[in-house]
Amino acid sequence: MFWSLLSAAATARQNRNVGSEGVSATAFISFSRLLAVLFGVATAIVQTVVLVMRIIYVGVDIVHGYPWDGIREYGFGPFGLWSLFLLFFSNGTGLLSTGDRRLTTVQLWTAVLIIIWACLLYPPFLLNVSGGFERTGGTLLLLASLSMLLTLSVVVEGWYADRRRSNANGSTISQPGTPGFITSCGIMALVIIVLTCYHLLVPVPTIWGGFRSSTLSALVSAAVAAGGCFLLLGRRWSGNLADASLGAASLSLCGMAMLAVPNLPTALSKRYPMMFNAMIVGLTLATGLWTWLSFARSSALRDDEHRTTSIRLIPHAQRFAFLNAALALVAGALMTYWPRLPSIASMDDSLGRVTAGFAAHLFLVLIMLWCSRILRSLTFYLLTLLAVASTAGFIVVRMAPFASRQG
Repeated sequence: MFWSLLSAAATARQNRNVGSEGVSATAFISFSRLLAVLFGVATAIVQTVVLVMRIIYVGVDIVHGYPWDGIREYGFGPFGLWSLFLLFFSNGTGLLSTGDRRLTTVQLWTAVLIIIWACLLYPPFLLNVSGGFERTGGTLLLLASLSMLLTLSVVVEGWYADRRRSNANGSTISQPGTPGFITSCGIMALVIIVLTCYHLLVPVPTIWGGFRSSTLSALVSAAVAAGGCFLLLGRRWSGNLADASLGAASLSLCGMAMLAVPNLPTALSKRYPMMFNAMIVGLTLATGLWTWLSFARSSALRDDEHRTTSIRLIPHAQRFAFLNAALALVAGALMTYWPRLPSIASMDDSLGRVTAGFAAHLFLVLIMLWCSRILRSLTFYLLTLLAVASTAGFIVVRMAPFASRQG
């Protein structure tokens, strides 16, 4: 921070006294910037190593389902935020004084480090009143924070891009994008997708709303991240970012359907069939939406529209229509076979559950028939047959326990 402030002060003085400063002033500015970069990189490396160790330990705890009772003295604590905040301030000072757009990406990743560090200060497990371990909302807070940071950074970067164009005296020459920014946003979107999948599949009840508030937070975070990615795609195209955008949007639709799952029962053995049922509906909605998007834009395709974002999204939308349909079939297969698992005591054969499960499967079959008719693809024909087989299997498995009573 010291060398960044010194370099910024020397640069401001040189700009005020243009022509009166000698070669020594320019050399001093270059030397101070070099020292600022060296010390900043060293700080980032040390803190990143400590943070990666913390991420590994948290991941091990999440996989095991309880905190590891060992010695973890590796330098992680609240005091680490001070160095990261100083690094963020130093990088911002360098960005304002030099105008180097590469520092925008560095500033984004410094903010990511601060958010991950702050969220992981909260332990993933805490003791409840009965003496057992329960999951906390630390990772849910991390998901929401990263999605907000992604969208905010896209908006700010777009504002700076518009400002640069306006300062170019109305020049129509296209300005190059910020180096590494779109790749960084794509990586952040992938992390958000992984965290969203985790919180949709492993619900964490919150104090102020139970399971539904956790699901609502996950779907809003995925929707915000998808909106930021689509906004960035409107400025600069990237096939990988397009896939990440469609993935986050699909998960937001899946989470919207999962809001219908009630807070009770709390036992996961009884909740998971309801969650699978909602996932089928949400993923089927995403399948129909991406199929409609690809068909509508293909029919409106013109020679002068080849480079628009919506036209470029067509092949990606078709792939995600297939992916969402396949995931819906996986959820249907899990829901179908759930009562037959050796470790599951719930039969899941009540009238309401059978009706809801059959309705979800029927909705999937109807959408798959429509997609097959629109796209005329062999893969969708096969997926439609598998959806029919999953529907029949769901009914057969629920009827099997009553077969001996039917004579």
